[in-house]
Amino acid sequence: MTVILDGSLIASRMAEELRGWASSLRGRGIIPTLAIILVGEDRASRRYVELKARRCMEVGVDARIHNLPAEAPTEEAVELVEGLGRDPSIHGVMVQLPLPEGLDELPIVEAIPPEKDVDGLSPTTLGRILMGRGGFIPAGVEAIMELLKRYEIPSTGRHWVIAGRSRVLGKPLAALLANMDCAATICDREDPNLEAYLREADILVADLGKRWYVREDMVKESAVVIDMGNNYEAGRVYGDVDFERVKGRASAITPVPGGVGPLLISMLIRNTLKAAERSRI
Repeated sequence: MTVILDGSLIASRMAEELRGWASSLRGRGIIPTLAIILVGEDRASRRYVELKARRCMEVGVDARIHNLPAEAPTEEAVELVEGLGRDPSIHGVMVQLPLPEGLDELPIVEAIPPEKDVDGLSPTTLGRILMGRGGFIPAGVEAIMELLKRYEIPSTGRHWVIAGRSRVLGKPLAALLANMDCAATICDREDPNLEAYLREADILVADLGKRWYVREDMVKESAVVIDMGNNYEAGRVYGDVDFERVKGRASAITPVPGGVGPLLISMLIRNTLKAAERSRI
């Protein structure tokens, strides 16, 4: 029987855990605080930032939203990030992506101190993950690992196939797996051998950016399928995996919506609490 990996259920359980942790920190005089930088007025980004802030407040983490106009120069954004990095009352700093055209993302995320990079955005963080030296893992990567852990699905000793090379998911996940007992193949839609690679996966992570790209015949019998797709059409969101057809072939699978997505903010909050805890060490 196929296991449906219910991220909404796990996120609900985690909320109680996070609330207890935040309460404990506050009892010791530590007010866990996340600073979120939003540049421009993109509606989707603003809604997501407001959702993050609301979820933070619900579990006892302060969230401070810092707005910059879309025409702000890169230097102004860097200065804001650096200032928040120096502020001892701020434990986590994140920049909402994507940034408006004209801004150079690299120096902005580079300005986030590693100990406050709770969204795992900076190249320093990626380098630490690659070297096996710790650092905050990007929310999408950590959400995948948390979901597998909660459902007691082994992640080591398996052949992972990561379909998608994004720097916020595919590349850091591959770096993390490089330091585990895992064989990992990373590919994308342009790879001529993509379908062959997909069929080899014990654990398949699909981040291809196309509705229902992954069909039943592309999935190995009893594979674990993690769908990271987020494709909007006519007001609905669709995954990269044809869920209804693939679920009968997989041993476990995430739905979209309701799979990995609900855990993303939970991971961001947990990293902020970790950063707050470490700030007094």
